[in-house]
Amino acid sequence: MLALTLALLLAAAPGDGDGCTAQDADGEPFTVCFDPGNALLLGAGGLLHSGKAAPELRAGILLRTVRPSRSKGTPWLNTHRLLVTEARSGSARRGLTATLYEANLRRHLEEGFILIPTARPVRIPFPFDLTLALRVGHYERRVWEGPGWTVETGRAALLVDPLRSPTARVWLGVGPAASHTLRHSREGTVHELSPFTSLLLDTGYETEDGWWAARATVLAGWTVGLDGGLRFRARGEASLERLLLALNDQPVWLRLSGAHVHADAGVARVGEWTIGLGLTARVGSAR
Repeated sequence: MLALTLALLLAAAPGDGDGCTAQDADGEPFTVCFDPGNALLLGAGGLLHSGKAAPELRAGILLRTVRPSRSKGTPWLNTHRLLVTEARSGSARRGLTATLYEANLRRHLEEGFILIPTARPVRIPFPFDLTLALRVGHYERRVWEGPGWTVETGRAALLVDPLRSPTARVWLGVGPAASHTLRHSREGTVHELSPFTSLLLDTGYETEDGWWAARATVLAGWTVGLDGGLRFRARGEASLERLLLALNDQPVWLRLSGAHVHADAGVARVGEWTIGLGLTARVGSAR
């Protein structure tokens, strides 16, 4: 509900629908539109982690592609995030989080339907886009917890999107997710599986000019250890960004973020919350 409310508020933001080129007093053109999903990501800011403050640096590669399909009216709207890394310093909350690859591959269906192969075939409307959400190689090292690390080797989710937006700027996907996680400590390495026993929600909105961007993800469900133990975990993250300025067509956003984790953080599977504020530059995102 929070993410949808943000989307409605941002839809009324000024600048939506304006041209992407303006002119200065001398008549020279300059860019005023940017793509938050297609650039080299560089960011810095501060983080309040369960009451402990720490500076944070962020970096990564963002790619957004549109691939036509052989079927009429079914293009693929793809978002890729590579080598996204977050490093925190300071003795209280020093750590590193890195993701090798993450992607949302959405197939937009202009006239979706399901065929029932009975004696007289029946066609039933299917008012959803389909999204394959992938994440591979998510590593987390929390120095303040002592020796140990956590690696989500892989996660895959099949999401349905009732918004069916024809652009990659708006999305709302929800569906079952499967994952495998390793937690390594002094006692050894523990395997955790979630065989489609978790639910993933991923939603976001960007204005046409890229001045505002919001995203939220929620993952909740049960994991099974090799020892047969069944555990419930949940985590949610949200961010809101507003363009501050652009230096030679290289934009800088102000970013406000927050997250909450229940029984899933670190080797000890603790609960925690975070609030972050910082600046984010996306080199090469000018349209």
